[in-house]
Amino acid sequence: MWEKKKLLIWGKTYPEFSKTYYETVCTGAIDTETGRLVRIYPVTLRYLKEPFKTYDFIEAEVERNTADFRPESFRVRQDTIRVTGHLDTNKAGWAERVRFVVTQGNVFASVEALQAAEARDHSSLGLIKPKEITRIYMKKRPEADRQEWEEQRQRALDQRDLFVDAETETKDLRFMPVQYRACFRCDDSACSTEHDLSILDWGVYALSRRQYAARGPEMAERDVIEKLEELLDPSKREPYFYLGNTKAHTRSFMIVGLFHPPKTSAPATLGSAQSRKKMPATLRLPGFD
Repeated sequence: MWEKKKLLIWGKTYPEFSKTYYETVCTGAIDTETGRLVRIYPVTLRYLKEPFKTYDFIEAEVERNTADFRPESFRVRQDTIRVTGHLDTNKAGWAERVRFVVTQGNVFASVEALQAAEARDHSSLGLIKPKEITRIYMKKRPEADRQEWEEQRQRALDQRDLFVDAETETKDLRFMPVQYRACFRCDDSACSTEHDLSILDWGVYALSRRQYAARGPEMAERDVIEKLEELLDPSKREPYFYLGNTKAHTRSFMIVGLFHPPKTSAPATLGSAQSRKKMPATLRLPGFD
């Protein structure tokens, strides 16, 4: 049953080709009525008449996706999406973001706790506040990934005219040859493992692509890692990871979004963002800073 909901957008993953919708973005949101994390699909974000940004409020008609057993999954009527507001990155905006995001039902003590919830009731989205982030790094993707991406692209192009208006120009979507990952430990005695999870946040790869074009692969990869280290610096911020899984692999969680509210007061330390050279303006992204 379709119903109009007010949602707060918190995350978008890098676009993927789709045989059904040509190109889609996995979009994470908060149902402002229930306070719970949800995913909405399909979203052909780059083709919307009114595209939205992270921490925009939107109104849209949605309904539970009964083809997906994960309780957070909703279908959306894209032509009903309307942007109604935005939470900024000033002090008041961050306080409101925290109020919506960091709630008992959304935050889990560890990856293991989220996996236990998945086994119990198919929970597939949750936030983790790591005790320690030990490493942010880049991993080259194998050539097989590129070949699979090209095949998916061709299948989507073959179906394009069925799902994208003929007057709409197909936007370029490039294969990302690298994957960024985070190693961290949970703040939970039940967790004795260092996790190593892939980061799928669209902003990370938008920055990577932009820096690749401006500075070349080696400098781009360094820039992205330094930016992530800055945003997740525990001396200046309270870092959280939004974790999510796929319907096909429910036990394997990935980092589908980043949440990094600033600490209200924190001294500068050697190597902290305040003591390092300020990052150039080109490394700022909407919903990322």
